[in-house]
Order: sequence, then structure tokens, then C-alpha cells
Amino acid sequence: MQTTNHVRCPSCNSEDFVTKPNRYDLLEFVAGNFEVVKSEFTEEERRIFCRECGDEINEKTSAENKRVISKVTEQRCAKK
Repeated sequence: MQTTNHVRCPSCNSEDFVTKPNRYDLLEFVAGNFEVVKSEFTEEERRIFCRECGDEINEKTSAENKRVISKVTEQRCAKK
């Protein structure tokens, strides 16, 4: 099955995206390993990035347009 381009990064065509951590993990060192006791989310706004090229994705604009739109792409279009 082929994936359509509107769900891929417009810069590098990757399908994988990651978030800037908006949480932190409370760890304990148990039996020689760190173990997560709990995870807490911060009040920071979530930021999404392409996993391959690192371009930041505009989550709001992407949702409104039903396709992935990077902030880099928006800046290029605004300059034209």
C-alpha cells in the first residue's frame, strides 16, 4: 500500500515525526538500572518535528489543511 504525500514531511518525504519532550520522567536507580517511577507532563506547548530532517511541523495548520505542513514550508511560501 502506497502512502499519499500529504501525510509525509514536505521537505524530506519521511513518514516519521517526533515531539519535543513536553514531559519528564521521575527515575529511581533499582538493581543497577534506572526505572521510570512516573512521568509528568509540563505545561509547555507540544512541538512536532520530522524525525529525519528535523523540520518543525505546524500542528495547527496541518490539522486545518488535512496535510503535513512544516514551518519551513510556510516561511518559503510567505516570502513568495
